[in-house]
Amino acid sequence: MRSHACTSLAGVVMAIATLASGCSTSSPDEAMGTISMDLQIAPGITINTVNWTITNSGTGFSRTGAATVRFSNLISFQSSGIPSGGGYTITLTATSVDGSFSCSGSASFSVTGGHTTPVSLTLSCSTAPANQGTIVVVGTTQICANLDSLGASPLETAVNSQISLSASASAGTVPTTLLWTATAGTFDNPASATPTFTCPSTPGPVTITVTAFPSAAACTNVTSQSVTVTCDTLDPTFTNVYATIISQRCIGCHRPGGGGVTVGMLDMSTAAAAYANLVGVNAAGNGAGTSGITCASVTPPLVRVTPSSSANSLIFNKVHSKLVGALAPCGSPMPLPSTATSLTAAEVGLIAAWIDAGAMNN
Repeated sequence: MRSHACTSLAGVVMAIATLASGCSTSSPDEAMGTISMDLQIAPGITINTVNWTITNSGTGFSRTGAATVRFSNLISFQSSGIPSGGGYTITLTATSVDGSFSCSGSASFSVTGGHTTPVSLTLSCSTAPANQGTIVVVGTTQICANLDSLGASPLETAVNSQISLSASASAGTVPTTLLWTATAGTFDNPASATPTFTCPSTPGPVTITVTAFPSAAACTNVTSQSVTVTCDTLDPTFTNVYATIISQRCIGCHRPGGGGVTVGMLDMSTAAAAYANLVGVNAAGNGAGTSGITCASVTPPLVRVTPSSSANSLIFNKVHSKLVGALAPCGSPMPLPSTATSLTAAEVGLIAAWIDAGAMNN
């Protein structure tokens, strides 16, 4: 059928009696009639076949058929032998050639012997729902934290030595949390914003990663960052001893105005001052500490660093006593305060190795 442009199809069913008076021996109630159908198809719809059904619920009459309209502008067919009477319904259905439209329509009519009964109907066409569906969208929200900063100091240190870390994150008004992980080594508190990382005993690079929460796989902003630090087996030089141990753990007290100078009488605020006040210098501290003995009162005097002999060097004995949980020869084990963590075995070993190698200013 030729195509046209609208989706409402109007037509007329013509019921035409074909039995003239005197040509039938049937009673008037049994007179038969013939219907014909002419229907204009709307523009934009191409239909090849129209299926039709005539029914009468009162008499049980039913008839079906199909009209081929492939080369026509009209739906045109006729059906004869329909008993006269009322209560008839004709129903037409069709599908467009491309399957995009489904059409249907129905109308009621009566058949009267010897008369023509016009019936009007509308064949309505709509897009076929076979390949269409409805979705219900239920959305949820995911807050994504942003990792704002990451810091690590120093980036290189000795095995079993410590590195200070820091990070910050934000997520608007939503509270954030942090989690630190590493390929080796340990953290004093992996959920802290400022944890202390301890290098493993095996030298080599270590990747440290911090992740900010809330986070999810769908988050597109930066929620995780990494930094690589190097854990070395350091040469036993004074430069390494000062950089990795004294400057990190000692000068908080052993500087002008600190207890390490006013009580311990030992200034290590600079590398030069530390070497000059350690090597070959007698202890002069006037605090008894946990041992109950002031270092200045010991006879013969205790030497802070005796070159080539860590066993006879007070600085080694003080840090070693803290490591093993013993009393110091005088004053208190180091580092102070008493609640401070001891140096690691590797750090104590580095001091001993430097002293036993001659305590050079190297």
